[in-house]
This record gives sequence, structure tokens and C-alpha cells, in this order.
Amino acid sequence: MTMERRTFIKMAAGAGLLGLVFGVSKGRASPRLRPPGAEDEEMFLAKCARCGKCAEVCPLGCIQIAHAEDGILSLGTPYMTPLEHPCDLCMKCTEVCSTGALKTIPKEEVRMGIAVIDKDLCIARRDDDCQTCYRTCPQYGKAIKLEKLKYPVIDPDYCTGCGMCEHVCLGNPKAVHVKVREQEAKL
Repeated sequence: MTMERRTFIKMAAGAGLLGLVFGVSKGRASPRLRPPGAEDEEMFLAKCARCGKCAEVCPLGCIQIAHAEDGILSLGTPYMTPLEHPCDLCMKCTEVCSTGALKTIPKEEVRMGIAVIDKDLCIARRDDDCQTCYRTCPQYGKAIKLEKLKYPVIDPDYCTGCGMCEHVCLGNPKAVHVKVREQEAKL
């Protein structure tokens, strides 16, 4: 009986380790939203030194550090949660990155993610007067445009994925969510 118990404990520990390695302990299917200037996910994970300097220098505290539940490969890497803390694109994180995992690029070229508007939840589409996301967007008049001078629409060519629109959305639940861009979701 003791031998069976040991075998069970070894198998459970092995399964837990596999869960950490592959990041399945929380069912994550895609990588996290990375800070401005991040390489594609595979290259980013290879280059990131996991030093945490980018999170330390972030004046808004929008850069978080991944824990074990994100998988061994992501452990210690920076990520962003725009709903809680949007990015103002100060680019200080790129200045302290010594490995090139976060490259210094012009703010207009940042493509962390892409905002998506759920038309069923959008207050403006319910014939209420709301332009909060449009007026707050750092890429004013470019990343979010107004269809028929009333309805916000995301222009993927200009959206940086900073999350300001998601953060300020007045909808409950929120009508705007920032997603990782498809070309970044390689792992």
C-alpha cells in the first residue's frame, strides 16, 4: 500500500510541474499583454532577463510581473492589465531594458494589443451620448474614430493596445477590451 501512495504522490507532483511548465493551471490559452516595444512572444521570452526593471520604473504601475501560474516560461516576465492600469506610453520601460526584449520605438508604432468594442454593450450604440473612450484615447481621432459622428470604432492600424479606452469605459460590464494581437500569439 505504501508503494502505491508514493507512486500517486510522484504522479501528482509531475502533473503539477507539467501544469506550471505549460501554464495550464489557470487555463491560459494565450500569452499576456506585454509592455510597449515588446518583441513577438517567442523572441520576447527568449530575450527577457526577468530583472523587473521595467516594472520598477513604470510611473503608473501598469507593468506587473508574471508568477508561476503563467507557466515556467513566463515566470518573472512583465505583462500588463489595462483594465486595472492603462499605459500612458511614457516608454520609460524601454529605456531600462538592457536585453532588447523591449525596444525603444516611437509611441505611434507601439502595438501591444488591439482594443475590441462589444457593440451590444457600448453605451453610445444604445443611443446614449457617450464618447469617453474616443476622447481619452492617446491616439485621439486615429485609433478610435466615430462612425456617424457617434459610434466608436477601433482602427487597428493606429490602436496601440494601451488600454486607456478599456479603463475609462463607462459600461457595466465594460464594452471595450484589449486583446493580444494575433501575430504576437505564437506560443
